[in-house]
Parts: sequence; structure tokens; C-alpha cells
Amino acid sequence: MHTSWLTAEQYSSLSSQVQGAFIAPLPAFESLLIGGVDNRKYLQGQTTCDLDQLTNDNFLHGAHCDAKGKMWSQFYLATIDEQLISIAFRDEMAASSAQWKKFGVFSKVSFSSGQQQYAVFGLGGDNIATLISELGFAVPPIGSVSRYNGALLLALAEGHFLLLAPLDTAKQLMAQPLPFAAPNVWLAQHIRYGYSYLEQPLIGALVPQMLNLQAIDAISFTKGCYIGQETVARLKYRGGNKRAAYILQANSADLPAAGTDIEIQLGENWRRSGQVVNAANINNQLWLIAVLPNDITPADSLRLSSDSAPALSIVPLPYSLN
Repeated sequence: MHTSWLTAEQYSSLSSQVQGAFIAPLPAFESLLIGGVDNRKYLQGQTTCDLDQLTNDNFLHGAHCDAKGKMWSQFYLATIDEQLISIAFRDEMAASSAQWKKFGVFSKVSFSSGQQQYAVFGLGGDNIATLISELGFAVPPIGSVSRYNGALLLALAEGHFLLLAPLDTAKQLMAQPLPFAAPNVWLAQHIRYGYSYLEQPLIGALVPQMLNLQAIDAISFTKGCYIGQETVARLKYRGGNKRAAYILQANSADLPAAGTDIEIQLGENWRRSGQVVNAANINNQLWLIAVLPNDITPADSLRLSSDSAPALSIVPLPYSLN
């Protein structure tokens, strides 16, 4: 952890034992400011989301792919004054920013790290509207942004939010008697909503549909060309994608790394069937989002490939893949 707004003492005091609404510092999530007169035009040709749909009142969820349609990152994109700001997990942010900077030299576009200007928090839990009001925000509808005192509140889903706050605001928040929670509380909620992010082992390994991005409005199939579009469009219109993201749960103390194998029982044998994308463990309740064959069913016997090999059960997705 390398932040100027969250001390080691504050971080170590965060608990997973929270009831009701919470606010969780997310030091592993970073931001990138994209400026210049061509910033929208440039990202329009780089990402799965439609920049023409971005306003000051909403945000976009999108992915950045290589030429083969494999993802460097998925991210949330909003506006700050004349600039754009992207929020993503640190591994995927590093991967995408390197690629965007490499090819951005041919456009009037600039990139600067938001780490010295902004901090990221996650909000959620029961009665979250009350906490949001206490922080000074109006509760935004899903897909919208609420703004207050230079901070942005993004409504990812019902009761599930990202907060981008200027560093001074973040420091002030950390000094208040708020219901702070450890990051894994928000991450477990993120998984239960069927959302994900890319950690280092899976960067450049998955196409967007493998993480259900078509089902959560993170792919536009009507915008113009972008890097990787041929693969993404072919999977929609011609089929061929045989994998999707599923929510799994187990009673286990394990906390598997991204890329850990998921196994399926075939007769008396176990075979590799998929892999972990993200994991969170709270009180020995393991939550996973994993890429598996899209014909998997709750009747299939699954387990984590680990020393303890806990049995995994499929939890229904909160959205349709159709």
C-alpha cells in the first residue's frame, strides 16, 4: 500500500465485521486523467464503450482490448471538467495506461496518474442512502454520477457505489467516525453483483464476453471501430464464445489467487474446467467470480484446485446472459 491519504494504522484498523451501510477505502484501485482536445476521439477508437454517450451526469463501464480482442483492462470512465478520468484496479490500469500512452503520441491527448490527486472508496450495505446523504451527495440512479465538493459518486448497481474523492477530502473522511470497512467487504459485494476486474495473471487472457461485459452494458455494438472490435462483434453475431463468468461460493478459509484452477467432476475424475478471476473471503465465507464453460449447471460438482479442495456452489447471477 502506497498512498498519501490512508495510513498503515488506519488500514490495519479496518474490519470485515460490519453491519449495514459501509465505506471501504480501496487503495488498490487507481485513476488516470485523460486530457487533450482529442481525448474522446482517441478513447472511442480504443475501448468497447461509446464515448458519444458520456455526459457529466453519467459514467461508462468499458473494456480496453488488444488487436485479438483480449482485455488489457475493464474500467469506469467519467468526466472531470474538460478531462476524462478512468478508474480501475491497479494491475489493469498499469497495462492500459502503458498501451494508451504508447499510441497516444499520434493524437492530441495527454495522460497523467490520478494517484496524487484522487482516492477511491467503495460504498454499499443496507441503508446506504442515509450514509450517502451524510456525505453530502444525492443518491444517483444506476449508471449515473452524483457530484459534491469535487468528488464523484458512481452508482454501479443497486446499493453498490464507487467514490472518487480529492485527496484532501479523502483525508478528512478518514478522520471522521464513519462506518469504515475493509476492502474485501466491498470486493465481496462486487463479486455478488457479478462484477469483476483484471488482476495481473489474467491481463491479456480474456475477451470481454468471458466476463459478461455484454450483459452489464460495458460493450457498445453500434459504435464505430475500435481495437479488438472484430473479435468482440464476431462472438456476438456469429457465436463461438463458450465461456462466461459465474459467481461461486464455498465454506472455506482459502483465498485463491487470480488464475487458480476450478475443477469439475467427470465420473470418478476431476478435470480443469475454469479459473478464478477475483476472490474475497469474509469469516470463512469464500466468494469467487470465475470463468467457466457457459453450459455449466448447478448440478455440476465443482471444487477449487487447492490443498483443501473445497466444494463450490454456483450462485445465480443478478442479470441475464441472454
